[in-house]
Amino acid sequence: MTYAPLRLEDYDISPTNGFLPTKPPLKRLLDPYYEPWEQIMDRFNQYLLAHHIRPLVRKMPVLDTSKLTTEAEYQRAFTILGFMAHAFVWGRNGAVSEPASEFLPASVSIPWVTVADYLQLNPVICCAAVCHWNWQILDEDAEDLMNIDNLGTIHTFSGSMDESWFYLVTTAIEAKGARGLNAILSAISGVERNNTELVTHALNAIAQSLNEANHILERMYERCDPYVFYWKIREFLAGWENMAEAGLPYGVLYEGVDDTDTFSLDNWQSLIRRFRKYAGGSAAQTPLLQAFDIALGIKHYPTGHLGKQSTVAEARNRLREQGVPEPPPANSYLVRMRDYMPSGHRRFLEDLAATCRIREYVLLSCPDTLMHIGDASDPRVALRHAYNGCVDLLKAFRDKHIMIVTRYIIMQAKNGPSITVRPVSPVSNHYIPRAEQSQALTQASAHPPCGGRLGGDSLPADPTMYPQTNTGSSYVVSKGTTGGCPAATTTAGTSTSLEKGRLARKIDDNSVVRGTGGTDAIQFLKQVRNETAHTKL
Repeated sequence: MTYAPLRLEDYDISPTNGFLPTKPPLKRLLDPYYEPWEQIMDRFNQYLLAHHIRPLVRKMPVLDTSKLTTEAEYQRAFTILGFMAHAFVWGRNGAVSEPASEFLPASVSIPWVTVADYLQLNPVICCAAVCHWNWQILDEDAEDLMNIDNLGTIHTFSGSMDESWFYLVTTAIEAKGARGLNAILSAISGVERNNTELVTHALNAIAQSLNEANHILERMYERCDPYVFYWKIREFLAGWENMAEAGLPYGVLYEGVDDTDTFSLDNWQSLIRRFRKYAGGSAAQTPLLQAFDIALGIKHYPTGHLGKQSTVAEARNRLREQGVPEPPPANSYLVRMRDYMPSGHRRFLEDLAATCRIREYVLLSCPDTLMHIGDASDPRVALRHAYNGCVDLLKAFRDKHIMIVTRYIIMQAKNGPSITVRPVSPVSNHYIPRAEQSQALTQASAHPPCGGRLGGDSLPADPTMYPQTNTGSSYVVSKGTTGGCPAATTTAGTSTSLEKGRLARKIDDNSVVRGTGGTDAIQFLKQVRNETAHTKL
């Protein structure tokens, strides 16, 4: 089969900045038509602190997105609408008076969905919004423009240095990953030409990129305090999937997009099904790590299940089948996170999987029998050492990630202030856009079906980075009833009926700290790390 070389530019990938734009993102939409958006963003942190975001967003006009003309303008629109949307849904961090909102006003939802459709993204805060399209260069004359110490953020929820640094670590890693992406394409070319020296050189360049990523990740501790991240920042980065404990049992209704029908007491269930459930921001949404996984032939399987690596016969067959896509990773969460990546980046991962045969080439070029001889001067041995060096560095990166999650999430969840847990309840009426919906949803609140969830089951959300609440409990139905419906009870045994107010509970040492989707964060990350280690030849 004819080999078609991949070109980064064909996938909106920068040869110099990787998955970041080649030019810095826009700091403002210059068309005066979009001033209502930009005026809120000018004082976003102050408005959020003063509880002004919700009234301002409600009064904001529904703007037409047809005046957006460039990709950069669409990216900025997606980002700022995302900040306004998440600030509206989650309210002021920790504010008892502002529970989560199940409704997103049309002033944000209509243009945001339109922009998201153009970018082929889910309308929810994602890694691209806060990291890829939210940076600026501080010194245009600096020798290394994309050095982390020469970067700043454009927007944050908290206005804190800690939040900026948290985003910039990922941004800088993405920028330095450009070397690795170019090297991956060079290695693919070397495999196609059966050039061992070229593949070895490319693998060494990939190792340099991974080494830089490791050093940058280690700097997370410098300026991002774990307490500030967990208790002041993380809430706003959550999505609205599996967020019953945080006050969103059904997700969020995008007004003007999903509620165009007339609802009555007889069809409120139809309204509930229109609520959207999206995962929040996640480190798994960066295409860089998935690109390295594909390049090195690392496969990830469902959490709790270990897979197997390719045999020599399978490797030989794959080398003959250029252009035949490799089956996607069996870990459904990692596959699903590609829906939260820009479309070009998503296509790159798919095409990379169809053309990359680096691991198979190394395995067949330098079998175990040759390694036993131990001739370090043999180019084939150097090839295998270079490949294994890349795997070791990627494993080291994931070790560091586990340590960060432990310190920034696990330890904070167990030792920090009591977590505010909102009781599971049907859709509340703190913001109802239409009278008909208000009547229907009030009825739903009074007589919800017992023993089931109207919103339906959804796939797990982020198991690693940004859960809204991080308790080890889940809501189950107890035998007692309140108002004709079973009370909700946590697995820890704490009754939370619909009449009770918010509960504050601290995680004990026996609780499993989970992500937004209820997945054991450490179990997931350790398996990903172990699968990386097992790929070593």
